[in-house]
This record gives sequence, C-alpha cells and structure tokens, in this order.
Amino acid sequence: METQIFKSQFYSQLGSCLEYPATAQAWEMLSMTASEIQSSSEQASNFLREFISKMKRMDLGMKQEYFVKTFDLMPECSLYLSVHLFGEESFRRAELMAGLKATYERNGAWASTELPDHLAVVLKQSVALSPEEWADLVSMAIIPALPIMIDKLEKNKNPYALVLKAVQVYLVEMEKPHV
Repeated sequence: METQIFKSQFYSQLGSCLEYPATAQAWEMLSMTASEIQSSSEQASNFLREFISKMKRMDLGMKQEYFVKTFDLMPECSLYLSVHLFGEESFRRAELMAGLKATYERNGAWASTELPDHLAVVLKQSVALSPEEWADLVSMAIIPALPIMIDKLEKNKNPYALVLKAVQVYLVEMEKPHV
C-alpha cells in the first residue's frame, strides 16, 4: 500500500489535469501522470491515456477553448463538488466550502483563485489533510459527486469524462479501507 504522501502526489497530478491547460507542459504532465499511475491503477492510467489520445489532434489553443467550453462558459459540467451534491444556492454548499477553506488554512495550504470545493483544488490539497479528513472528504463529497459529473459529460460524449473516471477509479482503488 502506498504512503499517504505518495498518494497525495498522484492526487495533485490528477488535480492538475483538471485545471486550465495553460501550457504544453500541462499535457506532458498528463502523459507522465498516466505512466506513473500505471503501477498502482492500470484502469485509471488507461482512462488518462484514452483521454490524451482523443485530445491529441487539438493544438494548445483548441484544448484551452475546449476546457473553457466544458467547465466554465455555459459548462457541460461544473468542477465544483458541492454544486452536484447540494445545488448552486444552498446553505449546505456554503457550509462545505467554508469548512474546506478553514481546513486548508489550518493546515497552511490555502493559495488558490478557485473556490475550495473545486475538484482540482480538493485533489491538490489532499496532502494538507490528515488521513481521516481525507477519507471523510473522499467518502462524503468526492465519490458521491463524481458519478453525477461523469454522467453529464458522457451524455455529450465529452472526453473529460475519462479524466473524471480516472480520478474515480484511482480514489476507489487507493482508499478501499476508507470508502
């Protein structure tokens, strides 16, 4: 079983896959992540490789436009976990975001322009959480939200569903004792 720090590095890399692809290096990192994850989750690695294959015909500008279309402007899917769990205007959503932000700040790891429940942020902040906090977040927020998010993307045959499937499979495989 991998250590929490080692797993957190992978979670951080997976989180980077769900950020705006600002440079060509982001795609190199994605390919590297797929290779590194292969040893611990062949299925997650295969999902990432399939995503890379589907997106390889696009230049960086097209990839950026596709990301924005998918997640930002009139999004097919939001990367904010609480939107899928509680809706956009909900006290429970606000409560989750406030709790996450406080946890990140308590652990000295809050420096993002995104809201604290953005999936990329959550994955990247895994290193700042205790194993118990992480297990709770995975089981109560991430795992319940991912199927909803994946379904929305699959309905439109959007390749980003593959990245979310990679996250889902990796989390389930790595967090078996906790999920």
